[in-house]
Amino acid sequence: MIRVAIDAMGGDLGPRIAFQATQKILAAFADVEVRFYFDPQHFTVPEGASSNRFTSVSCSEHVASTESVDRALFKRCDATIFRALTDLAGEQVDVVVTFGNTAAMVALTRYIVGLLRPKLYPALIREMRPAPLKCLVDLGANVHCPADMLTGFALLGSAYLEARSDDAANVALLNVGVETSKGSSVIKDCYQMLSARSWPAFSGFAEGFELFDGGKNVIVCDGMVGNAVLKASEGLFAFLLSQLSQHSMDTTAVEKLVRAENRHGACLVGVKGNLVKGHGRSDEKAMVGAIEYGIDIARTNLSKKIEQKLIQQGVL
Repeated sequence: MIRVAIDAMGGDLGPRIAFQATQKILAAFADVEVRFYFDPQHFTVPEGASSNRFTSVSCSEHVASTESVDRALFKRCDATIFRALTDLAGEQVDVVVTFGNTAAMVALTRYIVGLLRPKLYPALIREMRPAPLKCLVDLGANVHCPADMLTGFALLGSAYLEARSDDAANVALLNVGVETSKGSSVIKDCYQMLSARSWPAFSGFAEGFELFDGGKNVIVCDGMVGNAVLKASEGLFAFLLSQLSQHSMDTTAVEKLVRAENRHGACLVGVKGNLVKGHGRSDEKAMVGAIEYGIDIARTNLSKKIEQKLIQQGVL
């Protein structure tokens, strides 16, 4: 059985949508068990929902998406995300899926679950294309990133890609151009660090269009840039679909392509456990997709495979 922990309190649409998504997952996967962490002040689990594959975990509070992270966060032991991560650290579940506060998730994961290596900072990775696999890292776990942190993202992203596919990692730094004269001092310093390494293969800089095409399959940037790029890309897809519909054009082919290419949720790598972060604004369909992604990485124990890959390459 794959044991999935769902932090139901983070999504903008509320825990009811998370519950509905959970029920769809249980109906679709006979080998999945779910622990559903919720705050009874905001949601009541329907009578009869509990079963041998669904366990509701009532918590006294949750971390709101608008909250800032401070020291008090680490004392909120009965918050939904705190309880879910504690169960992950205690090997009571195989993966945690949350749609809530990114900063709180990252801080608590570092505190409760632990890092693969000190100063190898965790990062959020999103699969921009599934075949061939192309990844973007980081998506918002870290905003202010010196060169050595970006180098760490490249190592984590490469380990992720090689654990998830048969391809070798080919890293590039997202920049305003491919010329070595362009970019900030941080980007240029990171360029030198990655150029000096034997693994992973490093192809210099990448421009935005290479996120979806070309041979560079691990694109690295700081979390602010990555988050903006991801949401702009998703917004463009949504805009094009709406415009085509308004002009009475058939959008079936475009929708089919987007579904085939899209991966809901991002994976937090660099920590000792499997975690998926979904958009706070996720609807039921997006939540189902993020949970399916969590099940997928849990089946292979992705965090352990990433750790083994980094050990093989002498990073850990």
